[in-house]
Amino acid sequence: MTQIRLCTRRQVIVMDLLEALSKEPRLSPLRLPQQSHEKNHTSEEGYYAFVLDDQSTMIYVIIDQSTSIPYLLLEGPKAEAASRMLQQANVVETADELMQRCREARHTDDKIDVICRLGIASYFEVQPDILDVFHQYMLDGDVRVRQSAVFATSFIGWIEFEPMLADAMELDPDTRVSAIAESAIRIMRESDWRSTPDLPAR
Repeated sequence: MTQIRLCTRRQVIVMDLLEALSKEPRLSPLRLPQQSHEKNHTSEEGYYAFVLDDQSTMIYVIIDQSTSIPYLLLEGPKAEAASRMLQQANVVETADELMQRCREARHTDDKIDVICRLGIASYFEVQPDILDVFHQYMLDGDVRVRQSAVFATSFIGWIEFEPMLADAMELDPDTRVSAIAESAIRIMRESDWRSTPDLPAR
């Protein structure tokens, strides 16, 4: 079954997102338990859900409590069509768009925001270009950017991150970066590096 994860644009808050989804004629809201979580995350996340008019394709709106960034998990036979619909509504960014923003970002706050969003949007297939962006951010001169890049790997859980995280744990001069890298390795090893999201039952 096709799954896609999309991150909201920086200026889009969750209420705006829910309002935009509610206005889409092909979507209907569903009632879900108030709290759930994805296996790769240690913090609870809020869930909202919509179903496409095929009655099989789900759109989950998830609010990550560690970053306060809302994102969408699309699952079902028409997930790609739903993704195109959301991109046309201009409320989400794809991993490719975020990767380009990562390359263009110059200010610390912009780098911190976009690397977290790239981590959120890059969950499913390993992409060498994304690994390269994370590697560059883990070597950034600003410790806050390095911390954010190391932290954001936990959204993805690719085993290809292990050597980078091991280097950060052993070589980064900042003890906080080292501690976050050690924690990320431990958490992702415990969850076999990458597991399918534990979604709420319909």
